Amino acid sequence: MKKRIVVIVALSLVLGLLGGCGGSQANRENKLYVYNWSEYIPEEVYQMFEDETGIEVVEAPFSSNEEMLAKMVAGGDEQYDIVVASNYVISAMKEQKLIQKLDISKIKNFANLTDAATGMDFDPNNEYSVPYMATITLLAVNEKKLNELGVTIDSYDDLLNPALKNNIVIPDDCREVVNMALKTLGEDPDSKDKATVKKASAWLKKLAPNVKLYDSDTPFQALATNEVAVGLVYNMDAAKAMNANKDIKLVQVKEANEMAYDNFVISAKSKNKDAAQKFINFIHQPEIYKKCLEEYPCVCLNKETIKMMDEKWLANPAANVDQEIIEKAHVTGDVGNAASYYDDVFAAMKN
Repeated sequence: MKKRIVVIVALSLVLGLLGGCGGSQANRENKLYVYNWSEYIPEEVYQMFEDETGIEVVEAPFSSNEEMLAKMVAGGDEQYDIVVASNYVISAMKEQKLIQKLDISKIKNFANLTDAATGMDFDPNNEYSVPYMATITLLAVNEKKLNELGVTIDSYDDLLNPALKNNIVIPDDCREVVNMALKTLGEDPDSKDKATVKKASAWLKKLAPNVKLYDSDTPFQALATNEVAVGLVYNMDAAKAMNANKDIKLVQVKEANEMAYDNFVISAKSKNKDAAQKFINFIHQPEIYKKCLEEYPCVCLNKETIKMMDEKWLANPAANVDQEIIEKAHVTGDVGNAASYYDDVFAAMKN
């Protein structure tokens, strides 16, 4: 089934504002507006929530935290009820008063979350956020194509090999890509120093000719269909590509992988806080979370659900990521106003 997506941008251009997507408050009472990463919660789950509660879920997608923040600052805190935000932007959302406090006592299934996922430094008491899933960026390769090209990879530096020209898909995300370059150069991937971040430019300029696609939405398709030989992709995309194409394998590079925790937050001006909390609680029912994880095999943060997963999921190393890889991973940090440095470096690479 196709997802129900509200096309808001065109309307906002006509009206000159970003508020009021649902009309009157009466019309909004039985609707929950969710601003979410593309392809992250199954349509079936939205329908099950509506069947159980009578509340229709209307979803709008975004492709990066930067895109999401820009829209929230421009009025999205009135337009949406729930936002799925990564750990490193939640502090900024709090500071800009874009989100409101939760009542965890109304989210009983919060108890199903793993200890590692709760009480993180960006929200130590989970006053504003409830974790959904985590993503870890993995290097997935088409083993057959690499053999044909005579390419071996054990470091991100190997992605600069001219033999890989026009043969790589990477996220359309400045932090993922610039952080990869900084780690390869031995620099701090959370640096707030402009000169340090700019060091990534030369490395990324060498990588650019090898990049065929910048895709954060469905990069697994390029791997699954043999369109590219290499993908720096979120683990759920690697898992889906591996399920579809027997030639796709994971390569563990010597540098740390990048990891982020995605969280449910409630927008500051939402009038549907109770419905939003019902939805968050619904998602963390083990059997519901299982449906999400089966369709979008990210890093599981629900300790009750993990007990229910079948052998296919457990045996896929991109879905059931090795704990050693997770422990070694760098969790993307908040860089505050320095985020513009990362954006500038990434924009220069793409241009």
